[in-house]
Amino acid sequence: MKEILLSQLKIDKRQSISIPLQIAQSIKQILFERTVKYLAEMPTMEQVAKKLDVPMIDVQTAYQRLYHENFLHRDKDRYYVNYVYISSDYYLKVSRLFDVIQKLGLKPSIKAIKKRITSIPRDLLVDPAIDPNQSYVHLRRIYYGNDIPLALMDIYFPESDFPNFDHLHIDEKPIYEVIFSHYKRLISSGRRLLSVINLNKDDARLLNAMPETASYQLISVAFDQHKKLIDVSRSISTMNQYFEVEFDRKDIEKITQNHFFYI
Repeated sequence: MKEILLSQLKIDKRQSISIPLQIAQSIKQILFERTVKYLAEMPTMEQVAKKLDVPMIDVQTAYQRLYHENFLHRDKDRYYVNYVYISSDYYLKVSRLFDVIQKLGLKPSIKAIKKRITSIPRDLLVDPAIDPNQSYVHLRRIYYGNDIPLALMDIYFPESDFPNFDHLHIDEKPIYEVIFSHYKRLISSGRRLLSVINLNKDDARLLNAMPETASYQLISVAFDQHKKLIDVSRSISTMNQYFEVEFDRKDIEKITQNHFFYI
């Protein structure tokens, strides 16, 4: 992957645009063309500087810019591609983050960093089925791909519906597998609310990201086969992702007939 990126990386020293900006723009263009895999390790700054015959400081400035703009992950002194296609099924259908990471060709893993009994935050009261007056089991977990932190998730389960849940050893297991094996409750429907937020300092530290980085926030409400609430969760991801949605022709005709245009 490093060789592919190096071979496609181009700048023009005759241009008035600064060298660091040209390098950053060239790398972005390569990422947009999807010729480099997600989380592929980037060439070292020394390799880029040698290839382009430019000072190291210019490459360092370009990499820092891409890191701040969330196009690169950083782990110690190494940089990784942070631009990924994710199927719209993740947002439109029942799916698990663990499986999504696996389908990206990465080795998924989970680390639990908090488990407690508490009330549910008021900003997660997004459905009438959520009772604000009862206690919840709160799990906080970090999801990794190839040992790189990709997402932070806070999950709330109604304590009365899941007795002894806080005593189960589920730190590194997909949640819904545990729910089904211990309680015979299968997730069958839900709601998802997608928004963009800026990472606070503590979450940024856990995700090896810059504070105030624009990130995806997904609030999910899951129900079982009996339409009973399973959990409410909030996940924050630094994955710089895009997805494609195919519109039905009838939907397009309906939009144009009603003179609603989305640009």
